[in-house]
Amino acid sequence: MQSPAPQASELPDPTLENALVVPKQTLGVFVVTEFFVYLSQVLMFFFVAVLASNLLRDEEHLVAYLNSKVNAGTLYEVVATMIAIAATVGIIAGITKAVPRSSVLERVADEVLAEAPRTAYIFGSGVTGTMFAVSLYLRSHPQGQGPQAAYVASIALLWALVGFLYGCLFSYAFKHKAYIKTSSTSTSANAP
Repeated sequence: MQSPAPQASELPDPTLENALVVPKQTLGVFVVTEFFVYLSQVLMFFFVAVLASNLLRDEEHLVAYLNSKVNAGTLYEVVATMIAIAATVGIIAGITKAVPRSSVLERVADEVLAEAPRTAYIFGSGVTGTMFAVSLYLRSHPQGQGPQAAYVASIALLWALVGFLYGCLFSYAFKHKAYIKTSSTSTSANAP
């Protein structure tokens, strides 16, 4: 015996078949999420520095790794990267405005724009994680001369703050309409 054919109202909506529904989040949840994304990248670079220096036992390797992340050109490279991100965002925004509505182009633009803050996170977290490893090394191998662990840690915190703020603000700019609740959205959603 066969079961009856499903009614039209019981069939899935074909337009939603490949849709991903992302619920909106509060600003606080957004910032906390971004913070933990950034923190995880800092931890990755910290662990790379620790492993590259034989668990902070090889000063020569730690210094070599530090020099690859922090050197005379680091500040210039970070500023150039921030300007390049802003320029790329502007070009992509211009192209999406100039070209007639194309869902493929808009999707690609959204993906590219979503990666821009992550690029800022990579630079900030690379320097930050490495400097925290150096700070830990200095704390466990005290020296009479040279930078102290607390000084290096404070510079690392400054890099962390700047990298996080820049990336988080860019991320917010790209996501605030689609992914973050505003006070008007949350009150209108509760209206009858």
